Amino acid sequence: MSRNVEPCAQSIGRRALLRSASAGVLTLTVGGLAAEAAAADANAFDPMADGFRRVVVGNTKAGKSVVMSDEKVKRNADIWRSSPAEPLGASGPNDLPSLLPASPPPRANEPTAGTRWFYAAIGPAKAPLDRASIKGWHRVSSISYVFITNGEVTLLLDEGQVVLRGGDLLVMRNAMHTWHNATAQPVGMLIAQYPLS
Repeated sequence: MSRNVEPCAQSIGRRALLRSASAGVLTLTVGGLAAEAAAADANAFDPMADGFRRVVVGNTKAGKSVVMSDEKVKRNADIWRSSPAEPLGASGPNDLPSLLPASPPPRANEPTAGTRWFYAAIGPAKAPLDRASIKGWHRVSSISYVFITNGEVTLLLDEGQVVLRGGDLLVMRNAMHTWHNATAQPVGMLIAQYPLS
């Protein structure tokens, strides 16, 4: 009986391995290959690494949305902190610490208090990125935490843009923005919104 169990277990293991490889989720850990791959791409998400990438966007004193910081955050550190005195979190010397109105204005049924946690997906773009004609620009009167679950997507701001990848966390501080997915795959995002108006 033990002879039959071992081949069956090996067969199941091989089938699971093939399914994982075909789904593109095979993680190489033998011989430190995962560490080498993560080192080759500084923005690759590695759950075993000591931290992850956090991008913070906000508004300049002139009211233009920009990237305020793009850095690695160490494991067990605060991801972001806000307070009643600083509802958007700590402001830097060039930040606009006050809240700008939502654009477009919120619909009548949208909450102005409480929280919202939802999943969004950005499908592949139908055309190359053209800042002059891209649609979907908006600003929400909130602080939002956006976790990119997979793939690669470009966040466009009034001044500049930033590419976000699976495992990156975005702190969206009331900034005008839109999205562009230049890849062939949809990109998923988990978004937690905290209205401030």
